[in-house]
Amino acid sequence: MKYYNKIVAIVLALFLTVGCQDKLEELFQNPDGFSKQAADASGVSVLSGYFTSQLTRGYFLRGDYGTQYHIQRSGQRILGSGVQTPFTIAEYGFSYALMDVENDWGTGSFNNTVFNNANSQWIVGILWGQREYNNMESPSTLDELYIRLLHLLKAYVYQRATDLYDEVPYIATGSAGALDGDKAVYKGQSEIYPIILQEVKEIEEYLSTLELSSTEETLFSAQDVLFNGNIDQWRKYANSLRLRWAMTVSEQLPELTSTVLSELQGKPIFDTHTDVAGIADLAIVDPARLQSELGITRAFRENPYTLRVPKKFTDIMNLVPEEKDAGNGLKYYSADNVGANKEGLKNGDVDPRVAYMISPDFRGYYFGNDNKWDNGNDPNSYLSKVVRGYYIDDPCMTDESIDVFKITNPDGDGEDEIRLYVNNVLVPLSERDEFLRKKLRERVANNDDSGWVLGKAGVMTSEYNMRAIYNSNLRYPTLNAAEVQLNFAEAAVRGFGATPMSAREHYKKAIELSSDFWYDLNVNNKNTKSTVPGFPISMSDSRINDRPDERYDASMFAEKAAQRFDLLSDQEKVYAIYVQLHMNYNVLNYEYCFTAARRLIKYLGDNPSNTLELYRWKERNTYPASVQASDPEAWAQISGHDNYDLPMWFTGRTEKWKNVLE
Repeated sequence: MKYYNKIVAIVLALFLTVGCQDKLEELFQNPDGFSKQAADASGVSVLSGYFTSQLTRGYFLRGDYGTQYHIQRSGQRILGSGVQTPFTIAEYGFSYALMDVENDWGTGSFNNTVFNNANSQWIVGILWGQREYNNMESPSTLDELYIRLLHLLKAYVYQRATDLYDEVPYIATGSAGALDGDKAVYKGQSEIYPIILQEVKEIEEYLSTLELSSTEETLFSAQDVLFNGNIDQWRKYANSLRLRWAMTVSEQLPELTSTVLSELQGKPIFDTHTDVAGIADLAIVDPARLQSELGITRAFRENPYTLRVPKKFTDIMNLVPEEKDAGNGLKYYSADNVGANKEGLKNGDVDPRVAYMISPDFRGYYFGNDNKWDNGNDPNSYLSKVVRGYYIDDPCMTDESIDVFKITNPDGDGEDEIRLYVNNVLVPLSERDEFLRKKLRERVANNDDSGWVLGKAGVMTSEYNMRAIYNSNLRYPTLNAAEVQLNFAEAAVRGFGATPMSAREHYKKAIELSSDFWYDLNVNNKNTKSTVPGFPISMSDSRINDRPDERYDASMFAEKAAQRFDLLSDQEKVYAIYVQLHMNYNVLNYEYCFTAARRLIKYLGDNPSNTLELYRWKERNTYPASVQASDPEAWAQISGHDNYDLPMWFTGRTEKWKNVLE
């Protein structure tokens, strides 16, 4: 709320000051309504308004309902950050045939959002700020600071856009674009990345020598809703971005990657779990509107089937199901290695994040969800062994007179029952395993265990912990310290250049930082069903109250994970690094995980993501159809690669990676 109050007190002052202007055409051209006169009347720099406004743009450094909705629906079919069981279990009704995320009602929003934002709301304030700066005869120290940080944010805009589309409309730094009569020129990754890496290097060097007076510090702190006026945090952010970008171009420009790694030696960089480039929805959006219509929580609420935790994540967390023999060659999972008293978490055998970011099934066990197609024919498939554990010890399996299998859901959510009849004929004991296995597989496939409602205690496989992700105070992690450590780890494994520590130590530290990040998200969520914003009344109390019993020692698990890491080949290490990155961000940072997966296909020889088997892999986003009509000259330049099957430049590939059905 402290951020929200700053915006109300300062940014809205600029709106109110210009509210009576008669020159409506100026407000139309400059929708934020900032002007030199308004700023002077408010006692702040005009650039301060553009700076603060830029930080608060939707889906820039914070979440956004509409964008997150389409990421959950379409993007997670590509990355598999949350497994959608209707597309992995045959009992839902789909056939084993290729599908894609294109050409349906959500395609436009999923493909076009970043391109449209990068050419409108993410860039317009920067250009207006540049115009004001260019007209200043003697910019103040704060004016210089604001324009430099706007340039940093502009570089971030272009990174986001070029990673998804390659060639995008580019405006050189120092130009106000169309406001000065300059037309944007389409540039691709090979041109943009060297530019932004150099520009942000110069910005960080400027910040390293900057000295502000106490008055200037107070004014800047009031405007900086990202890092509260902390210049050192901005330096860390700049260097962390440069590391990310250096790794992104490593397949094509390894010499540049090595140069950047050398330049980063001794520089401040994100290194604590609270180092996050992100702003919470609640810091910007009115709580009542956040509750009902805005923010990423609504996207989760409307896509409850997209939040089942991947088995790929539970595997690297060293969650091991306890397998038992049911006789007749049948197996089942009876428990997991967390243990009834959480001994697996306490002794470091199991990743502490299990307790922070995942919720168990209704029996209290943690079973991830496979992304691979399960046709139901294998009685000992992973899912079949999971569901068999629910009924194998039930009396109905040994007493033929019992004609019903009952499922009592926690939290008073009622009791479901499966009657053991086929065409009014009682199923004999010898056929009950097959009968109940199919029924419970249908239950998971159809999301009947949750009733298509988010956060229900009756789920039969693990979902994400609602306390961690259904969290209005969550600072949307566009970049956090765990990513930094994982980028260093990969650089060390692949020999790109000097890194602060060895690959194993960076890998280990990344796990510890991510664990602390997710612990804080869980335990610091103060929402209830009665707060605004708060949890939906339909959510089960046990899911809302799924807090860890204690803060488990992440270093114990991290050391054991590092020991396993030591035994891997270089390719296996890089794969493990990617899975840690993907798990760290899971459903919260689709874009960078998508970029990293595409980049690593060449080195690994396979796709490290968790893409669902039924779905066609896409290599890039396609352009809005409106470009062809609005800018025929640009369309002639870019139309040749408006193809989601065409690998991006940074991947170093010319051939598309193909999923199993392609």
